[in-house]
Amino acid sequence: MSVVSLAANWLQPFFSFWVDATLAVVGGVWVMSGAVPQRTRKPLLAVLRAATVLLGLGLVAYLGVATVAMTDTGPADFVGYLWIVLTGTDFGVMIWVAACAWLMLMLTAFSEHATRQAVDRPPPWALVLWGSGGVLLAYARAATGHAADQGFFSLAIMAHTAHVLAACLWVGSAVVSVRLLSLWKTWTLSEQSRLAHRLSALATIVVPLVAATGVVDAFRTLGEAAHVWGSPYLWILLAKLALVAVVVILGSWNRWIWMVPLDAGRVDALRGFATVLAVEAIALCGVLLLAAKLGTMATPT
Repeated sequence: MSVVSLAANWLQPFFSFWVDATLAVVGGVWVMSGAVPQRTRKPLLAVLRAATVLLGLGLVAYLGVATVAMTDTGPADFVGYLWIVLTGTDFGVMIWVAACAWLMLMLTAFSEHATRQAVDRPPPWALVLWGSGGVLLAYARAATGHAADQGFFSLAIMAHTAHVLAACLWVGSAVVSVRLLSLWKTWTLSEQSRLAHRLSALATIVVPLVAATGVVDAFRTLGEAAHVWGSPYLWILLAKLALVAVVVILGSWNRWIWMVPLDAGRVDALRGFATVLAVEAIALCGVLLLAAKLGTMATPT
């Protein structure tokens, strides 16, 4: 296997997944931190900072493998072509946008106010800066994919930005909650219930948004294709949709089967809820990985 083939078929989707997964964790920490006890916020702050640093490393690696895949360059000419990609392509423009967004996230994660979040709520400016950085990075991710074919400010880009953002919040909230499972036993019943209800409320918002924007994306990529059924893109998309269906079933199981006894304080409810949640988080990571692969594949023609 050539270096270019390795970069295009394996490394590019892997680092695309890396960026999306770490962005999801960053978003998950911020949306779930308000639902956890104050004594748990310091471990979450460490997770936030680690994820933000890894996000930056992922962006650098993604830029590198994308440059190799786009330019068919070798090690001797890599730096020169890297600069050409950064300064002379639409992809490079969005990498600069992503870098600015990442700096905004770093500022909020490592600021004094983020440290205070372990004890109190962050100030409004920190939330605005974090939210702006997250949305801007989601936009940059959308604009480095197939939606960019219709322009940086098209309906396709806006829909895919919303899709990326909602999906990352869905994945991140589940993954961060799984990270907290080892601490749940020490929480009071009301604290356990509050986190479960935060997860459920967030899913009620983001799941329909993911579904609606996903339909828009599917029509955009498949609507005018003449050879849909013979395309590997379609089969990976169908695998992704099947995994999404599994995740929705798992989330519904927790919502309707385990949350009621969890609210009532049944001992077995926490174990059941946590088990289903862990499987759901693994499946969501699988969805994110398949989405990253789709984003680096040619669409059906």
